[in-house]
Amino acid sequence: MSNAEDSDRCSDYLLVCEARASSLCEGTWHFSLESSDGNPVFDAGDVDLGDLNRLTLLAAVRGLEAIDGPASVTLLSHNRYLVRSLSDSLPRWRENDFVWEHFGRKIDVQHADLWRRVDRALSIHRVEACLVSSRLVSVGSDRRVKQSGTERVRVDSPHRHPSGPRGTNRTQDQLRRWLMRGSSGEGTAESARRFTARDLVESN
Repeated sequence: MSNAEDSDRCSDYLLVCEARASSLCEGTWHFSLESSDGNPVFDAGDVDLGDLNRLTLLAAVRGLEAIDGPASVTLLSHNRYLVRSLSDSLPRWRENDFVWEHFGRKIDVQHADLWRRVDRALSIHRVEACLVSSRLVSVGSDRRVKQSGTERVRVDSPHRHPSGPRGTNRTQDQLRRWLMRGSSGEGTAESARRFTARDLVESN
């Protein structure tokens, strides 16, 4: 089978990897795998030993290994170690067989066992890694409420509608398409541009 035919048979997935540390050496990892159209495919997580970087890496390993057959994957994580190592360090580690020299001795790079598994998965799948970052810009404030008889009503509460806001699904679809644009084979210049609010509200 030709490479072109292999590419045509690939599926597109969105892989979200995350971890939480309960101590310096233990925590939880979790990944969720979705198809490009938003349908859940697989979701898993567990408690394990390791620091936050190892736990996030473990989520990525399990997520990539859960995909059956070659696929095009967009990996999302808020862990800088994972994303930067995938793009910058992994090629060098691969060339050096995942060892580095330390005071004349050759020792494994940190988490070499998991990085070897990641490297095997990358030889099967086409993967783009995206770093998702956020900053707390406001903690909000206590909202004033007014009392009407015995009922307390929030004066700033949104109006209720029988259905969700118009265009919500379209917005989610557009955001998903933007995230997975690089994996779909569109131009690299388009996929590398900065994401703006207009991408959420404008239709393609």
